[in-house]
Amino acid sequence: MPKPTVTYVPGIQKAQTPPPAPKQPQVPTYMPPVQPPTVQTTVSPASQTLPARKPIVAKPSSQPALDPTATWGKLIFSDGKEVQLTGERVLVGRSDHDIGDFSPEVDLSAMQGADTTSRIHATIEHVGSASTVTDLNSTNSTRINGKRLEPDKPAPINDGDTLHFGKVTCTFKKL
Repeated sequence: MPKPTVTYVPGIQKAQTPPPAPKQPQVPTYMPPVQPPTVQTTVSPASQTLPARKPIVAKPSSQPALDPTATWGKLIFSDGKEVQLTGERVLVGRSDHDIGDFSPEVDLSAMQGADTTSRIHATIEHVGSASTVTDLNSTNSTRINGKRLEPDKPAPINDGDTLHFGKVTCTFKKL
């Protein structure tokens, strides 16, 4: 039976690391102590009495942060119809009489192209001075100025932006 042979091939030698540099002896240095400056203040009798500050009072939680009846924007549709936007959140979609009394705040069912909108299509929100629109995973998408929105991600909208809910088009006006 043949026996295996092992051939040794010398490889590349590892580079040797240079020895560490010798440490420099530390020379003790003298640092004089630092004296804090002395400050002499004089207080006049008139400045000793400060006016009483009014405490910050939180608004009761029973009062809404935003007037729910205040109009903050409007949608102007291509047929001239205008819809006022009030409250913090507005649902955009189309009502369906088969479901019952469900009706979104912005009902697109009477618009031309309403068959391309979902019952629950999008929301328009107003927080502070900013407004956003969120596509609610609609069948035919929501667009801002032609750009398709990613579902469930709020996108900022500005005064004059064109919104597309399926094939229904409108212009957002900030008030």
